[in-house]
Amino acid sequence: MAGNGSQQQLRGLHAPALDMARTQLYHFMATVIAGMGFFTDAYDLFSISLVADLLGYVYYQGRLPRNVQAAVTGVTLCGTVPGQLVFGWLGDKMGRKRVYGVTLLLMVVSSLASGLSFSTRAPAHVVAVLCFFRFWLGVGIGGDYPLSATIMAEYANKRTRGAFIAACFAMQGFGNIAAGIVGIILCTAFMNSGLSTIDYAWRIILMLGAVPAALTFYWRMKMPETARYTALVSKNAKKAAMDMSSVLNVDIEPDDEAVGELASQDQYGLFSLEFLRRHGRHLLCTAVCWLVLDVTFYSLNIFMKNIFQDTRLALAVPIAVAVCATLPGYFLTVAFVDRVGRVRIQLMGFTMMTVFMLCLAIPYHRWHKHNNKYGFAVMYGFTLLFTNFGPNTTTFITPAEIFPARLRSTCHGISGAAGKIGAVVGVFAFLYLKKHSTRNFLFVLVGCNVVGFVFTLLLPESKGKSLEDLVGEIVESAPPDDGHEVGSPQYVHTLLL
Repeated sequence: MAGNGSQQQLRGLHAPALDMARTQLYHFMATVIAGMGFFTDAYDLFSISLVADLLGYVYYQGRLPRNVQAAVTGVTLCGTVPGQLVFGWLGDKMGRKRVYGVTLLLMVVSSLASGLSFSTRAPAHVVAVLCFFRFWLGVGIGGDYPLSATIMAEYANKRTRGAFIAACFAMQGFGNIAAGIVGIILCTAFMNSGLSTIDYAWRIILMLGAVPAALTFYWRMKMPETARYTALVSKNAKKAAMDMSSVLNVDIEPDDEAVGELASQDQYGLFSLEFLRRHGRHLLCTAVCWLVLDVTFYSLNIFMKNIFQDTRLALAVPIAVAVCATLPGYFLTVAFVDRVGRVRIQLMGFTMMTVFMLCLAIPYHRWHKHNNKYGFAVMYGFTLLFTNFGPNTTTFITPAEIFPARLRSTCHGISGAAGKIGAVVGVFAFLYLKKHSTRNFLFVLVGCNVVGFVFTLLLPESKGKSLEDLVGEIVESAPPDDGHEVGSPQYVHTLLL
């Protein structure tokens, strides 16, 4: 356990300067650069149902067998679990920047290779090669979660930290829309084509998802290491000063003695009793909330296709839902997360999801009638609105804020991995149960929302607080009242001494 002496060593090292600094262009660029992984994630999730339909048409004379469909749909999610755990751990051990480019490169290569899954015309061979590359795509996507969240949290100031993390995550909404537009264009273009020509359609869909991520690779590699990691984990005050200079656009020259002052800090590990006492409950709550949320969220994404059987309609309606519900949900979170707070938004989201899912479940059989399908889309849209203006975003934000810097990426990875396990359970359970008890499965999802609500009550509120103050890494001193003065070279230099 770190004593008061070591806390005083860290006091004011860098946190007040970063927490009170003005929002700059660099923060917005980092949001877009970090968000490309989530664009790819959402693009893949949205488009895979269409890809599965095309695979069935080309290789299985109309429709994929249930086990093959489950494999194609769920293998990427399976890859995200080890990706979050491994890259989350590496982010704390090797540094955020050092492994950040690896995840993006893995996503780009795997997306392109998925579209190049040529083998013999035997269906099993093509699907096997496709699933292999899609698993590694999942590993890259999974690794991007803890690294992007941690980097955005450690770059941002405490007044707008939640908004910037949420904005990064909101790139999922644009990925949804892009996948739907690409799907409609290609379905129209290949409508009357032969099997050999249609075989290119699903490959193009998968490969296009790599383009935005590939375009941002250069800028991701140019991002500096976060000053918080360099100072609090690497204990390199000189490098921390350089990293802060890159972000705050000021010249900082810390005293060489600042490096030695950090070396004596006593730090507890992930599997220590001290971590269990301080953060064990927090880790359990973030993991459970993310798990039950993803059981619901990923299952809901399959429901729309189950209601709208026509391919173009099954693409057009979700695009409308994404524009009218998904994106507004993300934007509402960006606007209010630093005003209302993470916990309140998450509680509200789980509550409203429960209400609207009951509206879907109780009269479920009526939704299958032709005249009621658009009513289903409306209720589905409201559910997604409060999923994104609620736990889908806040479960991503909170784990990046409430754990120590040296364990932040690891704990976010553990929480996210629990969520992806929930996603795998939700997708596979729905695929196997939809023929028998879809209505009952909806009630199970309602129960998941209730569990998430209860565990949210045990989470701390991180709104407006310094990351170091949240976990006791510093005893925060009072910064100047003027935010412009905080960004000055003189003030930052003083803090680093």
